[in-house]
Amino acid sequence: MTTARDHLSKADTVMIAAVEAGVPMLVEARNLVVGFHSMIRKKLADDLEPWIEAARRSLVASFANGIVRDHAAVRAAITEPWSNGQATPPDGTSTRGTPTP
Repeated sequence: MTTARDHLSKADTVMIAAVEAGVPMLVEARNLVVGFHSMIRKKLADDLEPWIEAARRSLVASFANGIVRDHAAVRAAITEPWSNGQATPPDGTSTRGTPTP
């Protein structure tokens, strides 16, 4: 349900449309998940509280409750700079433990 329609077969598109029509709560849950991902990626910390309120009334309520329990860490993840731990030194040298010839 999160795959772009143009990446799905016609049969999959029809099936997803039927599921979405029959279970609108799944559409809402998908939209909330997509919104959370976007909020993190775009660092939109002001959207966190409204997102939590909406999510707590949906199929992703358990996830939202986990966010509430870890609120400080989630807010920090949105607002603070972070790294994947794979820094590239400015001189282009290797950061691996093995020497390069």
